[in-house]
Amino acid sequence: MRVSCLCGIILAAIMVSIPVSIHAQTYDTPSTLIVQMTHPNYMYVDDNGHTVMTGMIQNESEQTYVGNIVILVRFYDDTSETPLYKVMSEPLLQVIPPQSASPFSVRSPQPDTRISDATATMLIFEQSNPKVTGFDIHIDSSTGHITVSDAAHAPHTNVTVHVSYRDVFEPPRILYTQTFHLGDMEMDGTLYTNAYGNMPYNTRSVAVYAESDVFSSKAAFVTISNVVPYPHSATHITDVWVKDDTYTETTRLSLHQNVTLGADIHLDTDEPHWVYVQIKRQDQPAVVFLEGTTVQSPDDIVSIPWSPSSVGDYIMEVFLWGNLDIPITAPSPIVLFSVE
Repeated sequence: MRVSCLCGIILAAIMVSIPVSIHAQTYDTPSTLIVQMTHPNYMYVDDNGHTVMTGMIQNESEQTYVGNIVILVRFYDDTSETPLYKVMSEPLLQVIPPQSASPFSVRSPQPDTRISDATATMLIFEQSNPKVTGFDIHIDSSTGHITVSDAAHAPHTNVTVHVSYRDVFEPPRILYTQTFHLGDMEMDGTLYTNAYGNMPYNTRSVAVYAESDVFSSKAAFVTISNVVPYPHSATHITDVWVKDDTYTETTRLSLHQNVTLGADIHLDTDEPHWVYVQIKRQDQPAVVFLEGTTVQSPDDIVSIPWSPSSVGDYIMEVFLWGNLDIPITAPSPIVLFSVE
């Protein structure tokens, strides 16, 4: 059985001196190189009809740089365990520094409406020559203006900036990636580009990476202050609520009380959709509960049981997604409630 593209972590550990398949023997030594595929993978259909899968590759090593990473993505339909297509690719960053990560984005070779799922696997990776930090990156949250400056007091050749657009979930899914080739930079020079020119719907944060032939940068992150509005859709979230054991709406809960998190959904199609209910504490960004379910009826009610395990003030958000996890409507109004 295939693992859904929304979950799963692949962990690999190899001796740093030998480039090998990730399926090789694991060695638990101080020189071990650890690379893993982390974060939920994400899949969408681009403007040309190609299916695209995105995700993250994390270098957990303390001191070693990683390069020559090969990713294999298999694209499937609903009827067979045999993939329709196999595509080999690589992360956006040529070299991943220690304790750092790189997005990847892999596109199907042609448009194909049969594609309904995909899986990603690392085939090989190896120790790489270092690309030490040589840039400072700044991104303006209001305008999306990116400034890349020399921090190594050296010239740079083939400066490239990679941008990943991420959603509201924690850990976030990568909705889209974009690469800007900025050319060469003189010593103590500065180059510019903009991240907001082609930002997808539902983007809540942006991560920016820079590298050249010799140097790299630490990632820069920014939360989006002006979210791109959704186009009008007849499919929408009608209402959201928290109800107690008498099915009465409430915003004041007791510790360990059994409640129901719910939403009323209206669909203008008989195609299945996915509803995600997410709860966060108001004073902390971490998600404490996330559950999803499918809806298909024109007017459907989503009911998900939950019991709070700690006191505090909470935020509940509900998201409605279409085929291939594509957001098709604006998020619902948030529900604020307290646990005493």
